[in-house]
Amino acid sequence: MNTHSFFPPSFRSMLLLTAVVLTGLALPSCNGSKAFVKRAGKMEEAGMMPQAANLYYTAVMKKPTNIDAMVGLKRSGQIVLGQHIASFDEAVMYHNREAALKAWHDAEAWHQKLTAVGVALVFPEAKRAAYQSVKDAHLDEVYRAANLSLEKEAFGEALTLLDEILALDAAYLDAPQLRNTAYCEPRYRSGIAAQENDQLRTAHKHFSEVVDTDAGYRDAGQRLTDVLEEGRYTVALMEFKNGSSRVNVEVKLQSLVEEALMASDDPFLKVVDRESLAMILQEQSMGLSGLTAGADVEIGNLLGAKALLKATITTCDPRQSRLNRTYKTGYEQYRVERVNEEGKKYYETKYRQVQYREFFQEASVEVACTFKFINTTTGELVSTETVYGRASDNIRYISYDGNSAKFFLGGSTGARTGSSGRADRDRMMAGRRSLKSPDALTEQACLQIAQQVQGSVESELLTIIP
Repeated sequence: MNTHSFFPPSFRSMLLLTAVVLTGLALPSCNGSKAFVKRAGKMEEAGMMPQAANLYYTAVMKKPTNIDAMVGLKRSGQIVLGQHIASFDEAVMYHNREAALKAWHDAEAWHQKLTAVGVALVFPEAKRAAYQSVKDAHLDEVYRAANLSLEKEAFGEALTLLDEILALDAAYLDAPQLRNTAYCEPRYRSGIAAQENDQLRTAHKHFSEVVDTDAGYRDAGQRLTDVLEEGRYTVALMEFKNGSSRVNVEVKLQSLVEEALMASDDPFLKVVDRESLAMILQEQSMGLSGLTAGADVEIGNLLGAKALLKATITTCDPRQSRLNRTYKTGYEQYRVERVNEEGKKYYETKYRQVQYREFFQEASVEVACTFKFINTTTGELVSTETVYGRASDNIRYISYDGNSAKFFLGGSTGARTGSSGRADRDRMMAGRRSLKSPDALTEQACLQIAQQVQGSVESELLTIIP
């Protein structure tokens, strides 16, 4: 008994078509433009026009000069466009404005998509007046609803409705201004509430959102300035100390820490740099070298700083190995002249073992730094932490005294003559011969420390300024 008889003919046809399509997808050879045209034809025969049109479109994208693909796309694409317009007509008939607008926009998008690849469809411009009528009626309805939402102070609901209006018409009546109110007003109110409760970060966030949208909205700009002024936390970088044997490493580290803190995204963090600090203390006839911990409060008052950042480099340990050299076995290609049975000469390629040199060297720098964060109001130590930075470098290269073009690395089965073997050979022969300098590695390690110090300071500020 034929089990297929249990299924109606239309379903059996669909199964067969699906099998054909899946088989086509599975074949590696069916990735070209012609293959997509063939599959599109199957879809078209089955009346699956959107699928057929998309396959024809893919074929055109793969090969714009494929005439069969272009003809098929024009034929099926026009039918798909007609289907969108039919959906528009049906939605209009049933007074479903949203569905009608969607169908029209789908039709326009499809028309534009095919026009972009050189396929000209016939667009029913005569129906544009009907679309405009539906659009105007929908805009009027949504606009009324948005105003009612604003009257009820349902700002989120109003914002959604106004965004819908502006997506259809960016200059519809006063919708842009109403949208501005729907967005800004709840954030403005939340900012005021946060400011009154000393939640400065929250207030800053809300006022910033308002000002970024409308710089002149009420007094949001002034309130944002007030919040920043009230919460501003000034940190002065004192002269870093060097407890290591490496000269001037503290200068480099202090410069990197200063750059990191000044680049912080925390809006409340302000840094007094080393030059400004020295100038202010000089004006007050105070020297940096003679300052003690007891002067922290006095320095803070002079600088208007709420905290001092002090740091001591305890370790800066550069290391470099000797240049290690080892001899290894490779292969050099050569040809041997032979004579075949007919007496004709030919050449046989052979490989002989040769010696080449491989060089390896490495270097590293480890830096340790202890920093202190001091409250200048009380003179108390807010936090202290030791952070570490490490940077390393190595070089590995080979050298061969013979003909490098005929030289090959050795593998488990002899000469590595394949593309990967040649690539490894070329890379190793062109390898860098010099290590990064100790100064460069030290700077990398110090940059790691600077980023850690920045993170620690920002974490403290999140606790200090809620």
